Amino acid sequence: EGSMKTLYFVTLGCPKNTVDSEVMTGILMRRGYRTVDNLDEKVDVAVVNTCGFIEPAKVESIDCILELAQFKEAGRIGKLVVAGCLAQRYASELQAEIPEIDLLFGIDGIEQIDRFLENPGQLPAVSANPGYIYSSESPRAVSGHVPYAYIKIADGCDHKCAFCSIPAIRGRQRSRTIGDIVREAQRLTEEGFSELILVAQDGTAYGRDLGMKDGLADLLEALNNVRDVGWIRPMYMFPGRISDRLLDTIRGSAHVTPYIDLPLQHSEPHILKAMGRPFERDYYLEMLDRIRGKLGENVAIRTSLIVGFPGETDKDVIQLKSFIETARFHHVGVFTYSQEEGTPAENLGDPVPESVKQERRSVIMDAQKPISAEWNEQLVEKTLPVLVEGYSEETDLLLQGRHMGQAPEIDGVVYINEGHAQMGEICNVTVLEAMAYDIVGKIEN
Repeated sequence: EGSMKTLYFVTLGCPKNTVDSEVMTGILMRRGYRTVDNLDEKVDVAVVNTCGFIEPAKVESIDCILELAQFKEAGRIGKLVVAGCLAQRYASELQAEIPEIDLLFGIDGIEQIDRFLENPGQLPAVSANPGYIYSSESPRAVSGHVPYAYIKIADGCDHKCAFCSIPAIRGRQRSRTIGDIVREAQRLTEEGFSELILVAQDGTAYGRDLGMKDGLADLLEALNNVRDVGWIRPMYMFPGRISDRLLDTIRGSAHVTPYIDLPLQHSEPHILKAMGRPFERDYYLEMLDRIRGKLGENVAIRTSLIVGFPGETDKDVIQLKSFIETARFHHVGVFTYSQEEGTPAENLGDPVPESVKQERRSVIMDAQKPISAEWNEQLVEKTLPVLVEGYSEETDLLLQGRHMGQAPEIDGVVYINEGHAQMGEICNVTVLEAMAYDIVGKIEN
């Protein structure tokens, strides 16, 4: 190991970025690199896979690059590499303003990182319209610290939401074939991952670019037949394409989690129209009734919302609060609007003060909290299958896991205060106590 080159990796942003980082890590490990978890000793290469989606993410990415640049100046890093969304979006600015960067590339350079490092004089050009998507043949070093793995089923996006920079950064939608995804799912299952999480910019648009009408349903049916597969969790479902066939496929599967992730963004018609979202409040409520009619009242439904969009008023927030109370989601994430250059909404300005945005976020989160608590209260004394993830992040006196209605990193968890299990086991857990976002239970032998 002493003669192997060392690699330090920082991944920022979403699970889709995580997959790209795992591919880059896999490629470099094949080239003789070994990964390290810190910068206690000098490393040969440090890579930042950046996020450029909204302003706070951009700031975090730049802060991380600058911090590593200081390490490089101090002789602790050999080469500093910057990749991902921020690199794709602001390549020339980053190269000009942070000269410590040795190598910078965008989306299409992910699987060429080894070639770029071996030819440092040939800096790659960032393509204006990225077309890269990895495959089951791509080397991928998936983290073994958790019992789940992400599978990116598509990249890019064809929507034109006014607030979103993703289509400009990651290009048009491009889906992998069902056969290729199934091959990766089989390999990940054989490697011991108990949950496979399907990610894309729009999961329900999967396969449309390949001529499929209801591609996500087709894919779930195929994945359901993967040998010894555990849980399958599709994420990021655009609300316009929740077909009855998709819901029937989820209901009929022993492996697909009864969990629907719907990024609705808002409830009020004039805000949705300004956002470029072709929906309105009544459509959403009817869709939620249809989902619950197909999958049962206890299907876990998650949404994400944006407050502070240009033109939003206090009255709109009151109406959004009313919508939340009527819709009764299990999980809600609320984001404050970030004005992004190059998006259709850029010309609308950013008229809502940040302090008002934060107040509005608190109003919606405060409205959701008792609803999430009520859903959790209904689980007390019930026995649920729980995927054990290891010791709790809070204390090593408790195990921690998730039931089917909880996605990792964004939802609550199950704390296990009685019983023993290994990471990756799916155990029957009886719920003893409920809190607003988390529950406590014991393993049934």
